[in-house]
Amino acid sequence: MTALVAALVACVPAPLRAQEGAQLRIGARPSAPAVATITGETLYRPPGPGALLVTTDRPAFVSALFLTSGQPVQVLSVGAVAAGVEVPLRLPVSTGFTQVYTVASVEPLDVSAAQGARSLDDAGWAVQAAARALPAGAYTVATTTFTVGRFGTLRVAASVAGAEVRVDGHLAGYTPVTIEDVPVGSAVVSVTAPGLSSWAQRVTVPDNSVVEVRAVLTPPTGTLSVASDVSAQVLVGGSVAGQVTAADRPLRVNLRPDTVGVNVLPADPTLKPQNLLVRIRARQVTTIRCTLNAGTYGCQTP
Repeated sequence: MTALVAALVACVPAPLRAQEGAQLRIGARPSAPAVATITGETLYRPPGPGALLVTTDRPAFVSALFLTSGQPVQVLSVGAVAAGVEVPLRLPVSTGFTQVYTVASVEPLDVSAAQGARSLDDAGWAVQAAARALPAGAYTVATTTFTVGRFGTLRVAASVAGAEVRVDGHLAGYTPVTIEDVPVGSAVVSVTAPGLSSWAQRVTVPDNSVVEVRAVLTPPTGTLSVASDVSAQVLVGGSVAGQVTAADRPLRVNLRPDTVGVNVLPADPTLKPQNLLVRIRARQVTTIRCTLNAGTYGCQTP
């Protein structure tokens, strides 16, 4: 029994549960396979599985209570079935979350009073009332739940081939990749490749449509922060990176990891330019602090 079914059984009325001490056993399973989606959900395509395959371990009379997407209960009848023979129980069109309570009894059991019930409690009372005329243990119930969903397609490309693609954390393939049967709604697409910064984006997947996504992966960068007591121009690798104008407003530059030459040129020509060699590390901040002390200008990395 799955966690979902176990939780469902715990909250349904006792007459709609498998009965203790029942004189027979019943099994019910969808006749068609579900779609195992990339996001980890198990869904059926519209209009649903179409039928349940029902078996009992002795001759029995079978009917079912069908609830889908908050609609009133529909009572479905199979009639008499032989022991050990898989019999199809045809299902109506399903939408969204669907519950089927398949009832098997050793004597005919009329549960038609549950038709149109607006709640599980009402349906349970109808089954309980109908079962009063039967001997103890004369019926039991099998619970089947499933969800009918809608799907779209994701087509993911990246600036590098072979990048890993995940949808809501689930591995979906490697770029370029087309991912079918993605449930309609919001999903997070993430793309990663060794040595490059990761990329992620939340996308909306529409029904029966293709969403194209392109990820641009770049080498990870570090940050150079230069603060100065006096106005100064900053060069990195011989190119102008910007101007620092006050100690409390440092210049911040994103750079690829490397060892770089940094020149700090004070606007005051009487102050000595500073030349430093610093290492930029990925995803870290490298700080240069330039101070004017007793007429002497100097820069250092703390």
